[in-house]
Amino acid sequence: MNNNFVKLIGFIRNNLEETSNFGCILHLNNSGIIKQIGNCQNVKFYQRSCSKPLQFSTLINEGVLDKFPFTHEEIAVCCASHTGTKQHQKHILNILDKIGFCENHLLCPIDEPLDKEEQKYLIKNNLPVRKIHNNCSGKHSAMLALCKFKGFDVSNYNEPSHPLSKLVINQICDLCQTNDIVVSKDGCTLPTVATTLPELGTGFLNMFLSEKYSIIKEAILKFPYLAGGSGRIDSEIINAGCGNLISKVGAGGIIVVINLKKQEALVVKIADANYLSRSLVVIKSMLDLGWLTENQLNNTPLKDLYAKDIKTETGEIVGSVKFEFSL
Repeated sequence: MNNNFVKLIGFIRNNLEETSNFGCILHLNNSGIIKQIGNCQNVKFYQRSCSKPLQFSTLINEGVLDKFPFTHEEIAVCCASHTGTKQHQKHILNILDKIGFCENHLLCPIDEPLDKEEQKYLIKNNLPVRKIHNNCSGKHSAMLALCKFKGFDVSNYNEPSHPLSKLVINQICDLCQTNDIVVSKDGCTLPTVATTLPELGTGFLNMFLSEKYSIIKEAILKFPYLAGGSGRIDSEIINAGCGNLISKVGAGGIIVVINLKKQEALVVKIADANYLSRSLVVIKSMLDLGWLTENQLNNTPLKDLYAKDIKTETGEIVGSVKFEFSL
């Protein structure tokens, strides 16, 4: 185990700790770190899908939306790790039609939708899985729009050496206030950037608190479930936050939450990328910070992601979660 990580959560079944998860938590503003759990402030992690809103901001810098006006719904989908519902698909196809491309131009892999009902629908009707089901297809559509606007070759727009990649990576570096990065390919084949957790939080603060990029903030707040999906931790945080919280998840156990009123960021990294622990830890952190009230939690679907009881498949309680931190 990396010494930078500390134990954050344990799962206790009949008084015996069965599993536990380690990680780091950072609470910061634009003046620096307010509090941290663990010692990850100088360690680089790939941003993965947390980058999506930052990547989309490049379209605003370049004036793409002046030529191809995106609706709020379309912007939300472009910033999403979406679940592939019919609504998500509709907006992605609308974007492609608007910029004069088709689904075949997308370089994201064919991948089954995350939405269970859509999975069942495809199986029941013997329909194929498509590229637009991929949870990153909105981001790829946005990148195609930028390519079309700039006149870039779209046959290899996902390569790190492509001018599109250089443009987007430079924007991420500017927002995160760093040039000390590592670049690899994400699962969807587009480049992903590794920064420190404070740099990632700074990037989110710089973008979401800027009037220049306010349309991204408005789109995500207005359409939280297009910016993810039902049951997704980031969408449920946005929904519960009543216009004050914006969140984005990334593979590898990372999640960022921005408190717009306090102008602060919360970044959580779970070492082994356990998604259940990530949800529990980030909700506990927001409760500790006063970013969420018990009423907001208990009266929204977010409560289902904060289930601290360990149950059998028949619903019998046989254990509970034990948190090892407090903010």
